[in-house]
Amino acid sequence: MYQVPKNISGKFELLPGFGWNELFFVLLGFLAGIFVYVVLSIFTQSLIRYLVVFIFTGLAYFLVIPGPDGSSVLSLIKYYIRWSKKQKRYLNILGGNRG
Repeated sequence: MYQVPKNISGKFELLPGFGWNELFFVLLGFLAGIFVYVVLSIFTQSLIRYLVVFIFTGLAYFLVIPGPDGSSVLSLIKYYIRWSKKQKRYLNILGGNRG
């Protein structure tokens, strides 16, 4: 058993809380924004096309950046999906006092 100090991270981080996994998702959001930009450029020449790229990249960033408790929105969605697939047993269906 190794004793690792608390401030040592187990994964490589470019910035505190932002590693390769988060960078991958932000780049995916950027690529999705570029795709929507190309599609919009067929129909319009408005400045909104540029805004779409920033919106998609920003949404991807806020989905994967960890919060104060260390969990991101994406991990919370994964936890919820995993929890909702589990079987739940309700012991008190009718409610109230039966005794």
